[in-house]
Amino acid sequence: MRSAHISRRQAEASFDGLDADVFAVQDAAARASDYTGYTDEEREIDALIASVDEELAAATLAASVRVTHSFTDTRRAHRTNRRADRTVLRSLPTRFDLGEVASSESEAA
Repeated sequence: MRSAHISRRQAEASFDGLDADVFAVQDAAARASDYTGYTDEEREIDALIASVDEELAAATLAASVRVTHSFTDTRRAHRTNRRADRTVLRSLPTRFDLGEVASSESEAA
C-alpha cells in the first residue's frame, strides 16, 4: 500500500493561514481583558465591533488564501469565461422575426 505524498510547497500552501489564526486568537484574548472598566452597554458595543472586525479579518484571510492557492488556474478561468459567455447568449432572444427586423431597419433609415 502506498501512502500519499505531498510536496513541500503544497504543504506550506495548505498551512498558510495557520499562524495568522493563532495570532488572531491571542490578540482577541488580550483585548478581552481590556473591558474591565466599561459599563455593560460599552462592553456590548465593543463586543459587537470586535465580532464584526473578526468576521472581516476572517473573510480577508480566506480570500487571500484562496488567491494564493492554485484555485485560479488557467483552465478554471477559461471555463468561467465560457460559462459567462453561454449565459449571455442564453439571455439573447433565440429567433428574430424577419418582418420585425425588416420594419425596424426601414424605420431607422
